[in-house]
Amino acid sequence: MKNILLASLAATACAFSFSAQAATFTYIDYGFGTIDPDNSTSSDDFSSLSGAFELSNGAFIAAESTEYGNLDVTAIGAGVYTPVGRASSLFGTLQFVQADWGNNNDETGYRFTAGLRSSLADRLEIEGKVKYDDVYTETDSSFAVALRYYVTKNFSIGANYDIAEFNGNDQNAMFASLRLAL
Repeated sequence: MKNILLASLAATACAFSFSAQAATFTYIDYGFGTIDPDNSTSSDDFSSLSGAFELSNGAFIAAESTEYGNLDVTAIGAGVYTPVGRASSLFGTLQFVQADWGNNNDETGYRFTAGLRSSLADRLEIEGKVKYDDVYTETDSSFAVALRYYVTKNFSIGANYDIAEFNGNDQNAMFASLRLAL
């Protein structure tokens, strides 16, 4: 009985993903939540405003402003994506990054991001990405995952988890997001 149930669930998931379409790379996204930094015993606020504008042939421009408590990170750059099947897109970005700890400890550098976005169903999307930052004397990497539910064709609410490391300090963020795809 368990095998029949598992096979039915797998077939349903495949049917949903075959009818789903890969989402656009033109969007505005606002995220808000909390972080649990390893350099502090208390949680702090997290907020992020990001957007991308899709150009031709899979290229896009991307910008992001994120606040991890007392750390402000601004990134701007360009990226490319390619469809993988009907419901997924593989993407990469290269961005100029400015990080500000708020105590005259400003640094600039770059970020490389690689990720995969996939529509699980007509209204459900998952995204995972790995970020590599070279801003401070150390190079840092982070991982982010998001699950979005599209209330309408162009508007989604999401649940996100982001593990970021800046200058040797982990900034673990759990947050909700609102996305308007244009």
